[in-house]
Amino acid sequence: MTPGEVLAFGVIGGALPEFYAIYRIRHYKKESRPLWLSSGFYWITTIFMVALGGGTAFLYHHIGVKINPMMAIHLGLATPVLIQTAIKEKPKID
Repeated sequence: MTPGEVLAFGVIGGALPEFYAIYRIRHYKKESRPLWLSSGFYWITTIFMVALGGGTAFLYHHIGVKINPMMAIHLGLATPVLIQTAIKEKPKID
């Protein structure tokens, strides 16, 4: 796969959860839709996280990991979860 293909498949993976979230509310009446759907902050953050998904797949490819399309999609999909896990506060032990 070319670097561009890896990046594109990673971006697709990063976008899948967002598409699913919007898909789930597709039948809501306009006045019943969540406010976050029209929030600029939401969209900027979403675009950034989707780009990180593509970047993660690209980084794996760049360091020499042989990646197929499904792996690139998976890396893009998993990136937000990996970030959340990495920044969670560790439990405090008294």
